[in-house]
Amino acid sequence: MSVKATQHRPWRALVQRGLDTVADVSDLVARKISAAADPRARQLRRQRRALRWGLICAAGCVFWIAVTGLLAAWGWFALLLQVTGAIAVVLAIPATLLLLRYRWLRSEPLPAQRATSTRRLPPPGSAARPTMYALGASERGFFSLLGVIERGAMLPADEIRDLSAAAAKTSAAMAATAAEVVSMERAAQYAESSRAHLVPTINAFTAQLSAGVRQYNEMVTAAAQLVSSANGNGAGPVQQRYRDELVGATDRLMGWARAFDELGGLPRR
Repeated sequence: MSVKATQHRPWRALVQRGLDTVADVSDLVARKISAAADPRARQLRRQRRALRWGLICAAGCVFWIAVTGLLAAWGWFALLLQVTGAIAVVLAIPATLLLLRYRWLRSEPLPAQRATSTRRLPPPGSAARPTMYALGASERGFFSLLGVIERGAMLPADEIRDLSAAAAKTSAAMAATAAEVVSMERAAQYAESSRAHLVPTINAFTAQLSAGVRQYNEMVTAAAQLVSSANGNGAGPVQQRYRDELVGATDRLMGWARAFDELGGLPRR
């Protein structure tokens, strides 16, 4: 039996590596799609594009002005001076428009910073994978709602920054814990004598991850209620109530994250 298990182990390792590779590729594609759809990143790309082409056209305009002046100093015939001068004028128009567009884009407030989904999901079969997948979906929903709240000026800018910071801190704590779960699962897989000792800890960490996702979803629900109340009857009192609920949900989430972090991943019961 031990010989058979030893023969099967390389195949299991090979299959696991294949699954990890597929997971890495899918995570990379998801990150690229998320980055392309991020409103903040899209606006920053528009700013950089306008500035880059504006400077290119401005540099071309300056170059042809210099050429025209140099040719005029050398006494070249007027037709050539008209051609080079016309090129400079033609380049000056898009340079001016692009730099004005860049200035206008810079004056617009940037959308809220999205969750940077640079982390990879735990490998298939990990107890932490469903929880982290659910966290990723909740993050995308929350930051979409945060963008609506910011554009509608439903909350002050400092409160929006606090909400974004709370979400980022919680996600970082959960991602670190999920990595610990994956490490313990691998240790239990390759050192079967340690399985009995590690499984209870893995289960405890996984339960705390699930609790963190529930707390995060409470914050998402409160944000959705705030958005939905913006155009309702008696919007003022209702909005204030949902705003208070959002603040309360955020405070509970931050309390959970602090306890989770201070106690090494497992809050005291």
